[in-house]
Amino acid sequence: NQWQPLVDKKGKAIDGQATFRMRHFMGNNGKVFDLVVQRSSVTGQVELDLELDSNNSTQAPEQITSGQYIYRSIATNLETLSDSKVIHFYNQRGEDSENRIKELKNDFGARQMPCGDFNANALYFDICSLSYNLFALMRQILPLEFANKRAKYVRNRFYAIAAKVLQHGRQVIVKCQAQYYDLLTQVLNNIKAFKPLLS
Repeated sequence: NQWQPLVDKKGKAIDGQATFRMRHFMGNNGKVFDLVVQRSSVTGQVELDLELDSNNSTQAPEQITSGQYIYRSIATNLETLSDSKVIHFYNQRGEDSENRIKELKNDFGARQMPCGDFNANALYFDICSLSYNLFALMRQILPLEFANKRAKYVRNRFYAIAAKVLQHGRQVIVKCQAQYYDLLTQVLNNIKAFKPLLS
């Protein structure tokens, strides 16, 4: 009777799903934390009886099982969030990770290691990861049209812009085609306004 309905991000209850929160600890001197349990009803499951009756071997009987649940629990210290928000936060932790791994492998050379030496491969993979992280940082200061684009798109649409950098007096002048002027201006302004998260 203490189950609460799981609500989506708009506050609407999700059918067949509920949550329950309790305090938990592990070991004799374990630190107490919250355990959010999510219960999802499993309806429409079909069970097949494969032991066919010899008198009627043309059709296997079917039985619909209802009232069953799948449970999962999430250990958390986010005490200020509701159960539903904890579950949504947890679900987002792996959001889009497969696409990022695909980018790392296909766009930054991490698909295959260069040799059989573990340390050399570890260094190579670190360089691939660093390259990807620098690209992800660069993508944050690019206009919104580049926000979810892969390296190949950014390379063809931005990095490959032909321009000439001139120094005249105490000014640095970038000359490019007129169609790229607004894009380069916006990127340069974003770079000037960018503040790294360093103390």
